[in-house]
Amino acid sequence: MRTVLLVLSLALNVWMGVKLVRLEDYHYASQLGMCAEYLGPDLAMQIKRDTCLEKTQTRTSAFWTVFYALID
Repeated sequence: MRTVLLVLSLALNVWMGVKLVRLEDYHYASQLGMCAEYLGPDLAMQIKRDTCLEKTQTRTSAFWTVFYALID
């Protein structure tokens, strides 16, 4: 039973780390003004901006992204 809980805990931590990296990349890209060509009042432009920001990788490694997410 203990092994199952350990594996579940590890899987949850990895999943949360992946989500943290995606969220921090989105946040930092938005702060830097990336995908600014899609800014505007039009909903279609906002959807394109969100899609662009979700695909943007702002740092060289996921480890650096987690590091900056945790210290900020």
